Amino acid sequence: MYSWIFDLAPMLNRAMHARDGETAQHCDRVAGLAVRIGEALTLEPHDLLVVALAARLHDVGKIEVPDSILLKAGSLDDAEREIMRRHSVIGESFILKQHEIPFRHEVARIVRHHHEHWDGSGYPDGLCGEAIPLLSRIVSVADSIDAMTSSRPYHPGRTRAAALSVLAAERGTKHDPVILDAYGTLRAD
Repeated sequence: MYSWIFDLAPMLNRAMHARDGETAQHCDRVAGLAVRIGEALTLEPHDLLVVALAARLHDVGKIEVPDSILLKAGSLDDAEREIMRRHSVIGESFILKQHEIPFRHEVARIVRHHHEHWDGSGYPDGLCGEAIPLLSRIVSVADSIDAMTSSRPYHPGRTRAAALSVLAAERGTKHDPVILDAYGTLRAD
């Protein structure tokens, strides 16, 4: 239904695939899952379009993260983690400069806040609860699920059941319980 989102900004898509194909594939999967969660929450069509686009671009700021950090097989040290954390703000800035991206102000705001946590412990602004944009909260859950269930250089993919167990532990701390409940209603694919 929203497959046009993936072709909306071909230059960005090519750049992301050229820079790090796994991150680009991850963004594709997150976008599909974010739309499914949005549908479960009965979002309006406009919001479904915006969440699809924001989820597709949520990691575009990683284009500026050095390979030594982005592709590192082990754990990041504190300095590397701080550099990686900048990707959401870099992504926001990048999107705002792309005048061909529809709804770019909404999309940029979602990208900026997709690592905020329900309890305020996230970044970049330490927002909590409903101060975090709803669509950012959806992207956050979709991002976490895909990150856990996909193999990465630093960990094998977990099963859906194992991911659900982690999400249950993060309920009300990292993630909005309402978004987790909506995800729980989805059929496993």
